[in-house]
Amino acid sequence: MAVSSLRFNVVYEDAGDGWVYAHVPELPEVHTQGESLDEAREMVRDAIQLVLEERRPARRGDPAERLGTRRAGRDRCVRSATSNAI
Repeated sequence: MAVSSLRFNVVYEDAGDGWVYAHVPELPEVHTQGESLDEAREMVRDAIQLVLEERRPARRGDPAERLGTRRAGRDRCVRSATSNAI
């Protein structure tokens, strides 16, 4: 999944002393800043990419593990308490 194919709203705010604060409402993990608007834009692109990569499920292993589930009997799955699935 390429970040360039996705669109997010980015909020830029004056953080004082020439700094620009940026965050993405759709991705609560993304908060960053830069010494200029251009730097803040670059930093927020990097932060979005990192969050999306972290959210992407693993491509290997048991599908139940990738989804944060564990088998409970023959035909049902139960969500694991330690699940990080989104």
